[in-house]
Amino acid sequence: MSYVRSFESLSSKVVKPSVISIAGGNDNEVLACAHASLQAGYARHVIITGPKREIRQRLSDINADLSLFEILDTKTPAASAELAISEVKNGNADILMKGHIDSAIFLKCILDKQSGIRNSSVLSNLTLFELDTYHKLLGITDNAIVPNPILKDKLAFIENSKPLYTALRINPVKVGIVAAAEKLSDALPSTHDAVAIRAACERQELKGFLVDGPFGYDACISNEAAKSKNLDHSSVAGDPDLIVFHDLETANAVGKAIKFHGRAKSGGLLLGASVPVTFNSRSDNAERRINSLILACITSFVDSY
Repeated sequence: MSYVRSFESLSSKVVKPSVISIAGGNDNEVLACAHASLQAGYARHVIITGPKREIRQRLSDINADLSLFEILDTKTPAASAELAISEVKNGNADILMKGHIDSAIFLKCILDKQSGIRNSSVLSNLTLFELDTYHKLLGITDNAIVPNPILKDKLAFIENSKPLYTALRINPVKVGIVAAAEKLSDALPSTHDAVAIRAACERQELKGFLVDGPFGYDACISNEAAKSKNLDHSSVAGDPDLIVFHDLETANAVGKAIKFHGRAKSGGLLLGASVPVTFNSRSDNAERRINSLILACITSFVDSY
């Protein structure tokens, strides 16, 4: 089987440049990412909301061609988010990017019943990792949005990932449900959720996915660990495309450990909106921001959007 192994290979899948709408562009890392996306051909036009004079100066400082940017002057972070989202909602942009703006404000505007762009029961974040120690790109969810997801949220996390994995041409998507044990335990609700999600998949309620679990993290990603636990009969153990964690704290900690200790390359998307949304952490470097944008670009033209 041919696996998607790297972000470098993904960049060749960007066949059509997108229009990006940035909420709060008064940030050097954000503008550098936007500028790089134009130079690489991932984007053909960038709309930026925020303080116009400051943004123009920052673009000039990086020798950007100002004619490729449309700067919409706003005075507050909330106004920046609202206007950037309206550009998406009105069909003027294909991708929404979080810039220099508080996450709570950004999410509130996306979720607004009148002016927002949510199209799922729940928003979720998915991060893809390129690891030297794993044979393909590995996704984890949800690592940024829902603190204590219940069963229906976890089902939505999986459904939300469909446009991304459709763009990656992965079918079926192998999903591992991680818990602290492989056996059902009343002390570990995550084990019961895993069985329920697996059953939903078997009933064809999650089309395009192959779900198994509960797995400990070791058995989920390692064939050797799975074999030692007599789980090597599973088609998912040792070979997941996506891992669903029981709560945000665990997923977030594992994701950051992979990034910082595993030296993994990564990119991520906020899913469940009407367009792909890049939702990078303030600690993310330029490479991670570009990787996120590549994911958004290849996903934005999938039919399910």
